[in-house]
Amino acid sequence: MYRLKSCVDFKPYEGEKTYIKFEKRDGCWSYVGDLQNGQVLSLGPGCDHKAVIEHELLHALGFYHTQSRQDRDDYVKIWLDQVTEGMEHNLNKYDDSFVTDLNTPYDYESVMHYRPFAFNKDPNIPTITTNIPEFFNIIGQYLDFSEMDIVRLNRMYNC
Repeated sequence: MYRLKSCVDFKPYEGEKTYIKFEKRDGCWSYVGDLQNGQVLSLGPGCDHKAVIEHELLHALGFYHTQSRQDRDDYVKIWLDQVTEGMEHNLNKYDDSFVTDLNTPYDYESVMHYRPFAFNKDPNIPTITTNIPEFFNIIGQYLDFSEMDIVRLNRMYNC
């Protein structure tokens, strides 16, 4: 999908200083950006879905979660009192000097957006609600890149 929709491509490791190593560890995760000395991207049990892999590779390519944007409060409400203790950092908001939106609008459809019940204490109470209620069941979709995900990717890598 990266090759089809952008100029970003991946190749087998041949001793490069920087690389992504896929491992089956606990959970689906990746560090954000090029660490300059290689990095692990974990695809543990339950992570073998196209959009999950797209999501984790976007992290490795330098992307943060959509709800981490500076302007997120205009679009979603984060209910930190409903977040499992110790997991609050997953819902941090960062200023534009840290997380750039690449001059794109907020994207409820992004594969980089958390689901409404991410890290919740109570399975019946969401941790993220949308300011426009019709988007509540849209956030956190894990089908494929959104159109804006592709625009951001292509802007970041000058495609």
